[in-house]
Amino acid sequence: MTLAQLKNWFASFDYPHLVLGYGSLMNADSRQRFSAIEHQGVMVTVNNFYRAWVTRSWQERQTYVGALPENGASLNAQLIPTPLSPALAEREKDYTFTDVPADTISTDFDDDAHDYLISRLADKQLWICQTFDVHVADPQFPVSQTYIDTCLAGCLSHGGLAQAEAFIRLTRHWPTDIRADRSEPFYPRPGRLSKEELRQIDTLLAEWTNG
Repeated sequence: MTLAQLKNWFASFDYPHLVLGYGSLMNADSRQRFSAIEHQGVMVTVNNFYRAWVTRSWQERQTYVGALPENGASLNAQLIPTPLSPALAEREKDYTFTDVPADTISTDFDDDAHDYLISRLADKQLWICQTFDVHVADPQFPVSQTYIDTCLAGCLSHGGLAQAEAFIRLTRHWPTDIRADRSEPFYPRPGRLSKEELRQIDTLLAEWTNG
């Protein structure tokens, strides 16, 4: 992202809060339709947190990604401006909002754009959704394919194959139990994907599994 693009992005909102979305919140279609979050996100890296398939929804009987602190770890995410609304709180009910200092954010921007981003974040409050309890996926609480699709499509649309590959590579505890639910989504907030996006996702996951 260029300096000019960043300036335009900051000019588009005046919220004091930004959420670091690292799962389905990276998907613009999902967050717009189900959480009324209209603003675009900016791809960044969050340092000293890792992402893993460890967040259990007891009500929905499935497993989501969660973030947990660890020195030296990192995950890719989108910086998303949003009010801390009831809709967002309901979406993230299995997590706790943890504040993140701006200096944990890194980017692949040029120096001027990166420095501008960090300076503008100085008067903002950054949040990441940290998982409450750690439970890896199992046959009773599998991961839904449509949730994986939603996350990876968000990466593809905002950062291309490189960001989708980073999501896969930087996520721990990939499950052997995945619910095949594309024909009838079990995940309640699925993004709408094109056939090409589904093809790319299947290719990436096959390479990861066979690699």
